[in-house]
Amino acid sequence: MALVVLIHLAVAGILVLFRRPLGRWAFVVGALGPASTLLWAALNGSRVLSGDPATESFTWVASLDLTIAFRVDAYSLLFLLVVAGIGLPIFLYSQSYFSPSSRATNFAATMTLFAGSMVGLVAADHLLALFVFWELTTITSYLLIGYYDQKAEARSAALHAALVTGGGGLAMLGGIVLLAGEAGTYLISEITANPPVGSNVLTVAWALILLGAVTKSAQFPFHAWLPGAMAAPTPASAFLHSATMVKAGIFLVGRLGFAGVAAADWWQPAVFTIGFITMVLGGWRALRQYDLKLLLAFGTVSQLGFMFLLLGSGIPALAFGGLAILVGHALFKATLFLSVGAIDHETGTRDLRRLSGLRRSMPRLFWVTTAAALSMTAMPLTLGFAAKEAAFDGLLAESVWLIAAAATASTLTVAYTARFMFGAFGPAVPGTEPATGKRLASRSALLWAPALLAVMSVGIGLLPTLVLPIVNGAAKVVSGVAKAGKLVIWPGFVPALAWSLASLTAGLLLAWRRQLVDRTTEAVGRVAERLPSADTAYRRSIPALLRFADRSSGLLQNGSLPAYIAIILMVAVTAPTVAAIGESPVLVTPPGGSMLEWILGALIVGFAVALPFVRRRFAVVILLGGVGYGIAALYSVFGGPDLTLTQLLVETLAVALFAFVLRHLPATFSRPATARLPRLAVALAVGAFVFFAGLVVNGARSSETISDTLVADSVPEAAGSNVVNVILVDFRAFDTLGEITVLVAAALGAAGLVIPVIRDARSRT
Repeated sequence: MALVVLIHLAVAGILVLFRRPLGRWAFVVGALGPASTLLWAALNGSRVLSGDPATESFTWVASLDLTIAFRVDAYSLLFLLVVAGIGLPIFLYSQSYFSPSSRATNFAATMTLFAGSMVGLVAADHLLALFVFWELTTITSYLLIGYYDQKAEARSAALHAALVTGGGGLAMLGGIVLLAGEAGTYLISEITANPPVGSNVLTVAWALILLGAVTKSAQFPFHAWLPGAMAAPTPASAFLHSATMVKAGIFLVGRLGFAGVAAADWWQPAVFTIGFITMVLGGWRALRQYDLKLLLAFGTVSQLGFMFLLLGSGIPALAFGGLAILVGHALFKATLFLSVGAIDHETGTRDLRRLSGLRRSMPRLFWVTTAAALSMTAMPLTLGFAAKEAAFDGLLAESVWLIAAAATASTLTVAYTARFMFGAFGPAVPGTEPATGKRLASRSALLWAPALLAVMSVGIGLLPTLVLPIVNGAAKVVSGVAKAGKLVIWPGFVPALAWSLASLTAGLLLAWRRQLVDRTTEAVGRVAERLPSADTAYRRSIPALLRFADRSSGLLQNGSLPAYIAIILMVAVTAPTVAAIGESPVLVTPPGGSMLEWILGALIVGFAVALPFVRRRFAVVILLGGVGYGIAALYSVFGGPDLTLTQLLVETLAVALFAFVLRHLPATFSRPATARLPRLAVALAVGAFVFFAGLVVNGARSSETISDTLVADSVPEAAGSNVVNVILVDFRAFDTLGEITVLVAAALGAAGLVIPVIRDARSRT
């Protein structure tokens, strides 16, 4: 699997390097990425479906025991087939959709990276590796959505998607770290096999992970970014909505849903609530759209809500139905998006009020779109119908309220699908200027790419046993239950069928009275515009976030060096202090020493304590010098003549430098000592922390000191009896070189500060 990911990376690199000569063939070259995934699946699929996952592991950071682990089981294999099976025709479709240009080649490279990121995500077995690929999909989707970067709408939509999904990804990272800490492993296969339970930390971890999945899969209340992503070119929209990006969130709740249910009592109610609200809200908003792509986008939101609640429920029968719906949705939604792209490409518009006569001018495209639309409405003898029946069977077994809610949302699906078909292929709305298309050539990828997906959807609908083994295998991996559901052409007269037929009939009734529905949705929409919405919340939160950033930056980055130093020091003091709270106390050995050492120490402390209360600058220099010379005396008492000499030279140079600068400064400080109390508090906190930390660290020592080793190795290793010199020039020579470099830089900086002062003083005189 690592080779497949690297192939995507290599293909993207080739596209970037040779973007000019490739021209129209860029998307054919890009198709090698999905093709390699399909080839891998063909070679390894039977082994994986038999219960023998394909595993690979590579060392990432050996010192931290981090690895990039891949594990492809039947669940991952299903998603790989969806990503590559939908991606390959979309790449070939793009060859006809785009005009040859370097920008189109860059788009092909980005979409190849996007596909490779999704492949790595669904195959990853290490949570941190999954997070890396998760964020790569965010970055590449940002570039795809913002392809038309000259348009403010595209730039805004790309930023919206990146902020929402990226923020959710960061939340998920926190959940991943907490979950792995409780489970004792980062491997997904081990966590799902033995999920940790019974911890408040786990509650936070699962909540953060669920938040990441909700934002990625465009669930309420973070659904608004997905319709905005329609600013992307249609091939990107088709790929993003049907097989990638949003399916990452669905993949995650399916992979971890059963472990989440076992660990958190609130997981299943939360998934049901979020999923059903998203279903209804997305379906209702789809009924209000006039842009065909936006209509499909809100329809995708609705269907993602259905998949989210099914796969995240932790119920085997629902997981089976959710996986079946995922396959059907990928096929019919990609077909519909590509059909809209063909309509837009040939007519120059997606406004359903302007389109007219496309059924006659584009008859082949009409039948292709009709096949996909029938599957989306779950008409009998389609894959959508077989998948929905499997889901309804599971819902009915759980609760009549669950299936009633799902049937209500399905009614809206039928209604907006009819709105799509009437708008795309029906007569134009009276009073508008009609836009007509031209007959597409059968050899054009604008036609045969969606036709291929439509044929697959119809074929699998008539023979659902074609996908039954992989759906069964995937459901067994996540639920542990073999044959959790069934896919049949006709289930017989069972209760679930009655609910399906009821939702279908109600949806067709809404389609028949579509003018009344339009008036109703417009009236309700006018009222809803006054209520808070996800899109409004986002648009208001961005200016608020910028204002907060501006004010916080003005507070923290205020140009005051003492303020910067105080913030750094307080963070350095507070973080370890908070971490140490509640830990077992360490026995501290009382400090000893001779009378002379105590006298010198008292003098040093006295000089330091007097510093904040002195008004004259020269007195401050004298006191600082007293501190430094006192430390030099301590070095001498402890038998370190070389350190004593170094300290004396440094202090003498520092005093001389201060005295030199003070000639050009006022004799006294401008503010009284009381004005420096905050600085005094910071200094006391840091001093106390360093003092007690030194005692604690010394008392906590459990092994021999390194100084003993250095003394023992000084003569045999470096032929030097002066241990300090040996350390400086042999054992830690590179450190010494670095310190010399720092001193030179400091000297140059001091010269840069002093020379202008001297010049200014001379100019005044």
